[in-house]
Amino acid sequence: MENANYQRLGQKAPDWVVVFGATAGGPQALSQILPQFPVNIPAAVLVAQHMRPGFTRVLAAHFQRLCRLPVCEPEDGQALLASRIVVCPSNARVSIARVGFSPTPAYCINIEHPGDSGRMATSKIDTLMISAAEVFGKRAIGVLLTGIGTDGREGMRAIHEAGGITIAQDQATSVVHALPSAAIEAGVVGEILPLWDIAERITQIVGGRSDAVAA
Repeated sequence: MENANYQRLGQKAPDWVVVFGATAGGPQALSQILPQFPVNIPAAVLVAQHMRPGFTRVLAAHFQRLCRLPVCEPEDGQALLASRIVVCPSNARVSIARVGFSPTPAYCINIEHPGDSGRMATSKIDTLMISAAEVFGKRAIGVLLTGIGTDGREGMRAIHEAGGITIAQDQATSVVHALPSAAIEAGVVGEILPLWDIAERITQIVGGRSDAVAA
């Protein structure tokens, strides 16, 4: 989608991209963070939550009831928009790409289904974060929340090396701290924050008004 189409539809390409990665305890943590984002936040917010196939659609519907921002599970090739929350599908790897060669950028969401075995894509957080680093550079924010495993460590490394912002949930507010801990121990986390400070910090970084409300 070119920039003219963004304008025609009354939509805007994001200035920033925020990628959340989580496994165990993630839905509860995200249910506290995502509703805090203001309606005018100049960022696209993407969620890579490890779940069984089909459950992310239910999760997206749950977040839509809680949040002021529109929430969706995307389709392949869908435009990436500011002030939107995207919940990545189960058993898929999602990445971000720039569209066209216009001086004013436009972006889309690419979805790859590794297979029909029903197994989750084990590197879905890394894949999404690495693409965010490649496309948005220093305007990429990676956030690792509660969970198990190491998916997201290399994605956080990519964002860190691109000059972006990396945030990990602290141990005290995590159900399981292995996921953020892996990135912290790798030296690729810039800030370690309790759950209740994460949304405010992101809003401060990207420049949205925390007191904005839906009309």
